[in-house]
Amino acid sequence: METKFLGYRRENGRVGVRNHVVILPLDDLSNSACEAVANNVKGTLALPHAYGRLQFGVDLDLHFRTLIGTGCNPNVAAVIVIGIEPQWTNKIVEGIAETGKPVMGFSIEQNGDLNTIAAASRKAKDFLQAASEYPRTECDVSELWISTKCGESDTTSGIATNPTVGNAYDKLYEQGSTLIFGETTELTGGEHLVSARCATEEVRK
Repeated sequence: METKFLGYRRENGRVGVRNHVVILPLDDLSNSACEAVANNVKGTLALPHAYGRLQFGVDLDLHFRTLIGTGCNPNVAAVIVIGIEPQWTNKIVEGIAETGKPVMGFSIEQNGDLNTIAAASRKAKDFLQAASEYPRTECDVSELWISTKCGESDTTSGIATNPTVGNAYDKLYEQGSTLIFGETTELTGGEHLVSARCATEEVRK
């Protein structure tokens, strides 16, 4: 099996296979502004969602961690964060900035949609230009983190898709890649196979 590939090595050492400039809304009220920026600057990627309001406690913490994690993903070259007000927007920006990745936040409050979209579009253009010049470098498969997601089960899943993904995971596991998946209820009968491959006792539990 070929163990080298050409990937993008990020500022924190993580390796990605994509090079997206993401326009990330803090909350659902910022979706339209993010989509407008992505429309203005072709090649950027808006990620609208339905969350960010009327959340508190552990639910809000999970929301923040999810947004920060999205921006920190090694397949992302740079991030524009747009939110309603500056405090929460800056919280996401600061979390992503810890990776050393280019990131900038814009708040609609006291600026308005049009001014926010214009300013964010100008910065997104700069980020996209820089990302287009970012070189691929030779990386080892062991540095790759790979996640799978159910694509909706149908009659061919058990015949073709699941065995194919499982076969790929078997090979990548042997090369030292980090493999992530959800829907653990579907492990019934195969728990011991996955348990034996968990990186730590905490993950195994």
